[in-house]
Amino acid sequence: MTSPLHFLRIFAVCAGIAFSGTTWAWGSQGHRLVGLVADAELSPKARIAVHRIMGADSLTAVANWMDEVRGTPEGRSMQRWHFVTTKVCGRGEPTCKDGNCVTDRIEWARDALKSGSRADALKALSVLVHLVGDIHQPLHAADNDDHGANGVVVLNRTCAEFGSRSPTACKLHTYWDTNLVKIAARGQAEKAAANAWSKAYGPLPVTDTDAPETWAAESFQLATHTAYRFEGFACRQKHLGFEVTDEYDAVGVSTIQSQIAKAGKRLARMLNAIFA
Repeated sequence: MTSPLHFLRIFAVCAGIAFSGTTWAWGSQGHRLVGLVADAELSPKARIAVHRIMGADSLTAVANWMDEVRGTPEGRSMQRWHFVTTKVCGRGEPTCKDGNCVTDRIEWARDALKSGSRADALKALSVLVHLVGDIHQPLHAADNDDHGANGVVVLNRTCAEFGSRSPTACKLHTYWDTNLVKIAARGQAEKAAANAWSKAYGPLPVTDTDAPETWAAESFQLATHTAYRFEGFACRQKHLGFEVTDEYDAVGVSTIQSQIAKAGKRLARMLNAIFA
């Protein structure tokens, strides 16, 4: 039997995938890791429910759908859903125009799944899995007039930036999306890395919340104290460059492991509540 996910994939391919490099979060590996952490913590009811919606056994099957369709009309209509803009220099108040930001769209996806509408279920699940990952990437909740550090260049590292035929100096955003995730995994298989990070993080505190606004505020604080904490940082400078240090990498790796584990656990808790 052809799964609903199969048709979603066909649409993405036939529409012609074209990726925008300005607001990626975690990259495909990071989103799969979030899905793997969540897989292990789903309740039996939730596991059955998401399997029926996806036609697949793992949340990794839909974790990257929103990035896969970025070059399509539907993908472009969701472009602003991946982040919330909060200035690192200023009052730190988030901006969400017309509800088109990661916090509000997580709420939309959760409500759509709660409604039980079969027509919206696959898209809502795909959006929820992806955006819970996005909101835990610190640079998707902070901005220095540089599109979430896309204007900052890491001078002593290379990345496979979109549109480049060969590795180039990294945008800081890409460095957090992909390079640091790869470093954090240390060559482990993704499921092994997800299990290790989840175990190291431990259970979520009993006081933990499912409020996306709180998650975004946490990520904003991490961005200001980790990602944007580099020599030569200046407020409202769209184009900056610096060389990362071993200390910067160590803090980044620790932050990424914790955030991905937390994202997966929160995603599972949310799905368990929806399908209780």
